[in-house]
Amino acid sequence: FDENELADHKEASETGINPYPIYAAVDKDKLSEKGENFPGTWFEFTPHEAGYAALGAFVSTKNFGSEFEKGKLKKKGKKKTICYMQGESS
Repeated sequence: FDENELADHKEASETGINPYPIYAAVDKDKLSEKGENFPGTWFEFTPHEAGYAALGAFVSTKNFGSEFEKGKLKKKGKKKTICYMQGESS
């Protein structure tokens, strides 16, 4: 298993060593609830941020999985590994 975090890929992608990874996933709960054209259906994540592009709702990958209230960090979540993130997108 790759225990690296998504944020660990920042340096390699910023220096051009690797292509910049942009992952996309479908939120299956939103898909069945609202349909494929609902803006909150498509979830994206990169080494820098994760969120819903159509909603303009993103968070730094360092804080992905954390709890927020009114835009303020409420509870820091555990960092997500690459394997976890890839599992989210399948």
